[in-house]
Amino acid sequence: MERAQVDRFIRALHRLESDGELEEIVSLFAPDAELRNPVVPHPLHGEEGAREFWDTYRRTFREVHSDFRKVAESDDTAILEWTSRGLTAQGREFRYDGVSVVEFADGRVRSFRAYFDPGGLAEEMAGRH
Repeated sequence: MERAQVDRFIRALHRLESDGELEEIVSLFAPDAELRNPVVPHPLHGEEGAREFWDTYRRTFREVHSDFRKVAESDDTAILEWTSRGLTAQGREFRYDGVSVVEFADGRVRSFRAYFDPGGLAEEMAGRH
């Protein structure tokens, strides 16, 4: 795996967070991709699933920024350790830590899984899917 794939993903996420640019991150996902996190009741699939996943993520927050503390890579997988902070859609400050596992195939994201304790975010994130 090329580090450029991971960097492209991180740049697209930062554009989504700062500018609301959705299509850049969606375009990174394969047609058969699977996306999941602790607050998504069922996996989402493909580019439409990626669009729903990332649109819901961005709408959950008035402001959000993710800082990546550590990135580890193997042949086709990247592990991203991060902290996200900002304001919820209701204007409450938040901060949470997590890990994302991103698997690539043929230059596109095949699988995205995020692991975090949703804690106080559960109310904001539930019901948006």
